[in-house]
Amino acid sequence: MLEVVLTIPFWLELAASLTGGISGAMSAVRARYDLFGVCCIAIVTGLAGGIIRDILLQNYGIYAFQKPSLIVACVVAGIIVFYFSRLTTYLDPVVNLLDNLSVALWAIISVGKSMSAGMDIIPAAILGTITAVGGGICRDVCMNREPISFQAGALYGTAAFIGALVYALMNQNHVLADYAPLACVVLVLGIRYGSLLFGWHTKPPRDYTDVIARPAKAVASKVVRAPKGKVARDKERSRQAERLHRLWLRMNGEYVPMPGQTGKLEPVGGA
Repeated sequence: MLEVVLTIPFWLELAASLTGGISGAMSAVRARYDLFGVCCIAIVTGLAGGIIRDILLQNYGIYAFQKPSLIVACVVAGIIVFYFSRLTTYLDPVVNLLDNLSVALWAIISVGKSMSAGMDIIPAAILGTITAVGGGICRDVCMNREPISFQAGALYGTAAFIGALVYALMNQNHVLADYAPLACVVLVLGIRYGSLLFGWHTKPPRDYTDVIARPAKAVASKVVRAPKGKVARDKERSRQAERLHRLWLRMNGEYVPMPGQTGKLEPVGGA
């Protein structure tokens, strides 16, 4: 176990909840939800990842319910976006930046709490990834659409995992611990925007069964013959019996025409 105790400042959790709430509220407004729906989606997007983390850790209680100001921040974000949606549309690049920033912030917070609870690096990074993308997944489920994090396309969950892993590794080294949050944010933002600019995309499943099966079938066809059916076996036995019968007749000096030959052979030169 790692003996790492990290103090997570409240403003960091507030910023992560607020940015996630704005992103969720934007999605709800585009789907034409009412004010109640927009605020609910803002709360789900801003806090669901942290709630999942606290349930899995079973160490702190549900932190979002212990700090009502986080819920209030998400509700305020939902109200602002609901009544000023056109302004937020003009600021769409800023909203995308906030969305990516919230992924990095949640990764930092969750990795820090996981390591303080005694988790090793890999489990802490995995839990940080679940927290970072959990709010967006819950948002998509509530809005009855496929989770964006699970679809092939621009790097999203991968960026969160890499950022969380680097943050955990740097926190283990106390010399670099002060630079760990900045490194996580830079990595997540760099990978996210790099995937959009340079086309770094994940790909859907591709079936390579034929690539393996084709040479295997070619080898098998040369080594092992396919089993014959009853009709084929009966024909093979009939042909073998006919060959044996012709051989027996020839051995007794009788004339036996070849298969397919008609008539009799005439002696050469006439009789």
